[in-house]
Amino acid sequence: MTWRATVVGAVMLAALAPAAPAAAQAATPAERLGLAIRAYEAGDLAAATASLRGVKSADLANPDYLWWVRGQIALLDGRPRDAAVDFKAIAGHRGSRFAAAAAWRLADCQWAQGDRAAAARAYRTLAAADGAARHGDLGVAAYRVALAATGAARRAGLRGFLRDYPAHPLAADAERALVADGGPRAAALGDEDRLHRARRLITAHLWHEAVAELMLVGDRAPEGVRTRRDYLLGTSLFKMRRRYGDAGRLLLAVAPKLDSAEALFHGARALSRADQDDEAIRWYREVVARYPRTAWAEEAQYLSGWLEFNRGRYREAIAPLEEMLRRYPRSKWMDEALWFLGMSHFLLGEDAAALPHLERLSKHESRLEGGKGLYWWARTAHRMGKRDDAIAAYRRVVARWPFAWYALLAQARLRELGQPVGPFGSPAPAPRGSAVATSLSKTVEADPAIVRFDELEAAGLDVDAGKELYRVERAFLGRHPRPEAFAVLFDRYGRGANWHRPWRLAIVHGASALATPAEGNARFWWRHAYPEAYKPLVEAYRDLGKNPPYYLYAIMQKESGYDPHVLSYADAQGLLQMIPATTIRVARVLGIDYAPGDLYDPRFNVQTGSWYIGHLLTKFAGQIPLGAGSFNSGPRPVMRWVDQHGDRPIDELVELVSYVQTREYMKKVTEIYARYVYLYTGQVYEQPLTAQRYVVDDLTY
Repeated sequence: MTWRATVVGAVMLAALAPAAPAAAQAATPAERLGLAIRAYEAGDLAAATASLRGVKSADLANPDYLWWVRGQIALLDGRPRDAAVDFKAIAGHRGSRFAAAAAWRLADCQWAQGDRAAAARAYRTLAAADGAARHGDLGVAAYRVALAATGAARRAGLRGFLRDYPAHPLAADAERALVADGGPRAAALGDEDRLHRARRLITAHLWHEAVAELMLVGDRAPEGVRTRRDYLLGTSLFKMRRRYGDAGRLLLAVAPKLDSAEALFHGARALSRADQDDEAIRWYREVVARYPRTAWAEEAQYLSGWLEFNRGRYREAIAPLEEMLRRYPRSKWMDEALWFLGMSHFLLGEDAAALPHLERLSKHESRLEGGKGLYWWARTAHRMGKRDDAIAAYRRVVARWPFAWYALLAQARLRELGQPVGPFGSPAPAPRGSAVATSLSKTVEADPAIVRFDELEAAGLDVDAGKELYRVERAFLGRHPRPEAFAVLFDRYGRGANWHRPWRLAIVHGASALATPAEGNARFWWRHAYPEAYKPLVEAYRDLGKNPPYYLYAIMQKESGYDPHVLSYADAQGLLQMIPATTIRVARVLGIDYAPGDLYDPRFNVQTGSWYIGHLLTKFAGQIPLGAGSFNSGPRPVMRWVDQHGDRPIDELVELVSYVQTREYMKKVTEIYARYVYLYTGQVYEQPLTAQRYVVDDLTY
């Protein structure tokens, strides 16, 4: 269940909550508290109030939850004086997660009681405080501060609100108030106002609204205004991921007027995304020439080589990448430049030239950068006839980064060479990992953090219980011996069906165990790092897409970390990060209804995700990296890459994937999947080296 501070959004999410106990059965204070919160989230204030009758703060380990919901109900019910009593109680309750929000509610209570001057002072103080935007609505505060003023100050405040909060629900009210105070001219917005509003809309990622605002700035405006308009318009179009050609032309035109390296760089980048690579490279060179000491120049120098590589012009990629190494040896793009330079030589058959760059990259500790350098060094050495050196390097990859993408490839290469090794190398290391108690300590269970967790869990507030425990996790671990503390901690997270926190804890505290066989103490950490999260749902719907066992868990970990409430910047939602537009089409195939918010329901998310993810995998002949990649980027780009490079080995095909995010996604999901297969079946996943063609069907979305 997800506890929200306001009714807005809660009605949609209330359907995700487990069934609340009936009022007659809610015998304990905790159960009645949970029942009240559910009713409040559903917008039923009368039922919420009835459920709280007889519940006293002294009866609860979490009295702040009682004060918060009771105060919210009273405020919405038109009883601000009663609400203020509860919000003040929260302020005096040490460590409450509602403390900052309660301060905002107290200002709301003052406003509702008619004390506008006091409320305005409180709003100004809260708005100025660090992090205030996380706890209260800054727009409401600005609007009310303006209304509390008189004369010119009131009109200035309302105009300021219209400038700063153009998309706020109260914008129409503010405009009417301004017209009522000073007539239509008082509410008229000038060009500078429009530009300011557009910047605010861009910051809020409201691209369409920003474009509409900018279109109101006419061509009769002064040149400086038009220049800034075109810059913001180009920026908006670029961020919208459409009309890249127009965005590029706008940004390149204003760049010299603004003397802006950033505008010049993004203008070039927009042209590259409009498939005008030659023009993009020309402008990237201009960025380097005009602004050589900027971060934009470093990236432009790298991208001028990367673009050549990306369109298969490996010879042409070498010079700009070498220039990158010479000009910017400490740039954050250095590793990428090294890699593409080495790979350019490799693909041209220039093995001796490739080796030094790959060797430098192999010094990295990371499984992706270091593993990439060492694996491809071995591939290059093998092609040069240095068989023994290649075998030794492949073995180092496997032993150093078990199950990583490059370790799986190295194992496949070693099998080809008649030198097979296990997933941990040879000899395999002994299992290791911190011990965890096998029974639960009564002393640890009596810790106040656990008592509060248990009460919230009894109330049906499992997500909140997990959040409260996470807030004090470090202090809790410091109060008790680690083996006993971890045993109780993992037990409680498990009771709340919270797989996200145990996964994170296992990755951090069990890192050494995950590099060894899943035996003894190590197995405990393995099972929490790779849990069978939402197993009943996965098993119920896995066959909708003919997904192989454990594949959906791998996608789930990579996409959401087992958190059903995740929302991405691209509007992907829930456990498997399904996108609404795709889900609508899948739901139609499955003959089920879809409504906004459904993807936060684990059952609906797994049901629709299983069909889509599984059918994508089938489309790409069951090839884990390609099936996973098609879920990340959509199937069309993967089809294109297979058409272009499908005659190459799978290791080369994956490296030639031009979307950085998709390329790394393919590698990571394959590793997670291999670990799941090993943990639960004892089998070693063998990554094929030959790529297969895809199935031509209707699944192109």
